[in-house]
Amino acid sequence: MATFYAFYILTFYILTMETNVASALEARNYQQATCLLKQWQQQEPSSPLLWLYVAKLQEQTNKLASAQKTYLALLKQSASTKIIQQARAGVQRIENLQKTVKGQAIQAKVSANGAELAILAIASLPPSNPLSQSVTNQVANQATNRAAKYETSQATKAAIESIASVFNLDLYTARLKLPNSGLRIHRIGPWVEVDYYAQQLAAPCFCVKISQIKSLQTFQVKYFEALSPNLVVVCKNADGQLGRISFDTAEVSQVISAQLPIFEQVVDLGSWGRTVYKERVLDYAQVLDLQLPGRQIVLRICDRLYQYQKGITLGTTTELSSRIQWNELRSQLIKTSSDRHHSDFSKFSESALEFVPLLPAISPNLDLNRRAPSDWDLVFHLYSSLCYFSSTKYTAKTKQ
Repeated sequence: MATFYAFYILTFYILTMETNVASALEARNYQQATCLLKQWQQQEPSSPLLWLYVAKLQEQTNKLASAQKTYLALLKQSASTKIIQQARAGVQRIENLQKTVKGQAIQAKVSANGAELAILAIASLPPSNPLSQSVTNQVANQATNRAAKYETSQATKAAIESIASVFNLDLYTARLKLPNSGLRIHRIGPWVEVDYYAQQLAAPCFCVKISQIKSLQTFQVKYFEALSPNLVVVCKNADGQLGRISFDTAEVSQVISAQLPIFEQVVDLGSWGRTVYKERVLDYAQVLDLQLPGRQIVLRICDRLYQYQKGITLGTTTELSSRIQWNELRSQLIKTSSDRHHSDFSKFSESALEFVPLLPAISPNLDLNRRAPSDWDLVFHLYSSLCYFSSTKYTAKTKQ
């Protein structure tokens, strides 16, 4: 009898408290609602109904992130159909409101500043640096390494969750958007739009205007006149004018290398013995960029365009093949900036090719004698340009 009476009293208390809290929220008396919820929490701290009204209070006081977390926790923990339905409705309201606010913010910026086209790129998280293991400090180093790995995993989790939240993606899809290394183009759109997204992300990211990429001076190197004490190149600009540039190795901030496929038509036999013309990769062009941000220029070198018969002698004899001479030149240039050498172009190109149709006309600044124009030249130019701007003070942005 005593147990039944206690249950009756508790039920009556909950119903009364629910009615009072609901009335306070309806009247927008948030101070009273907060006091009532604190009293309720002292009596029944684990009640799903209590936390439902906590979420409603958070939602109405514009604490949307906290409200969303509380609603999502209720969806996982509560067994009540009524509470689950209300929690799901709360999550939907918050998502709709966030979309509306996001759209209004972007539209306001577009109206105020125009809609210049830009690229939003997401970069990989910096790797943890495990310490070397010695006999004397092995235990301490192991603890440090575990802490570093934990911080990296937490940063990765935060980055993935922010990508999912900002772009309304599920966590699996968001994980695919975060590159394991290098860069990945995520979106092309108005500058104010992609810049807004970049500010919301907890992942390393930055924005670059198309006009910045177009204005970046890129010179095609004809040959080197000297490699020491200063490097001296003979090169041509976008207008085909020849010139000479002398620079120190310390001016080279990054070296970008890549292989670009060379396509040719080949004859093959199709069904019923019919002749079929197919386009296949027959060779690769080797390209190397030296970036000099102090002068705001890029020096582009290609094994198919380099004039080996002029300038410095590469190797011990002049009768070496162009491939051997190129490898020697490439090796010496990479040594000038070995710790800042980017060579993951193949991973970048896998997704970047899909964005080429969305871009305006951009000169790739690479005069390969192709049978037909190829998007690969432009994609490399984008890759090199993004690497350039990601390391300069103008547009680089990495949020911790």
